Amino acid sequence: MKGSPLLAGIIFLVGIAPMAAQSSHQPATQIQGKSFTEHLDSHPVVALTFDDLPAAGSLPAGDKRSRIAATLAAELKTNHLKGTYGFVNAVKLENDPDAQQALRNWVEAGMNIGNHTWSHASIKDGSAEAFEQEIDRNEAALKQYAVRRDWHWFRYPYLWEGETLEKRRAVRAYLREHGYRIAEVTLDFEDYAWNDAYGRCLAKPDDAAIAWLKQSYLENAAEYIRLGREEERIAFGHEIPNVLLLHATAFTTLMLPDLIDQLRKEGFRFASLAKVETNAVYARDPDAALPYGGTLPDQFMDSRHLPYPAYKPKPMKELQDICR
Repeated sequence: MKGSPLLAGIIFLVGIAPMAAQSSHQPATQIQGKSFTEHLDSHPVVALTFDDLPAAGSLPAGDKRSRIAATLAAELKTNHLKGTYGFVNAVKLENDPDAQQALRNWVEAGMNIGNHTWSHASIKDGSAEAFEQEIDRNEAALKQYAVRRDWHWFRYPYLWEGETLEKRRAVRAYLREHGYRIAEVTLDFEDYAWNDAYGRCLAKPDDAAIAWLKQSYLENAAEYIRLGREEERIAFGHEIPNVLLLHATAFTTLMLPDLIDQLRKEGFRFASLAKVETNAVYARDPDAALPYGGTLPDQFMDSRHLPYPAYKPKPMKELQDICR
């Protein structure tokens, strides 16, 4: 593919809601062409969050997890986003001094950490009790690295919250009993999907391909952030303060300055996760068995069989093929 621009060839689809090859969400409803874009708030609010610390995605040759975490945290501090949450899988700390230093760099820069299960376990792979053991097993590392900071925020791996009502309710009861708040997501553009491609293109090297990766990343972010906001209006009748899911990968770290700039140009103001999730909508639970969970608006739309707006598809095949 050699990095030539590809988005010009992507057409507007009317199909199922957004997903990738390993998507967190696979809704059952069909999309309608209705759009609420003209009614979106002029000054939306967003909290940034990062999953899969201390080692998200593949590592480009010669790079280090500690460098990624330090660079990411420095950019957040530059933008007055101290206290941003990163969600930890402690299995990645084992026998890896670089990963251990990465998590220290994150916390020492003033960022927070939360629970993402010990091994990024899928709730669908076992019983509620087994999933709860994964949550509990992660706590030793959270206590060690967070010290006195609040680490009682939980993010479900893959955003899957339970394919049966029994399992969903059991895990939620466990989280309440152990003092956790669920770090729900409203905006997700699957930023991780660009990271492997970036590593391949960097190794070649292919500057034209990397330029396309940067362009398509920002265009995809804009499209799916818009889609998430439109879903809120459909699901809740109005926009709410947002939580954006990102990953602590090498490529998202590279792109974070441009992404923050793009968000500001779109009118976004930034707030903390704790502040955003004081909004009453975050206390609501669709209380439905959903095999592919998804963002909070996704869950309400799927549980109510609401139609999704039109969207541009993600360039997943192009990302898989580039720089091969």
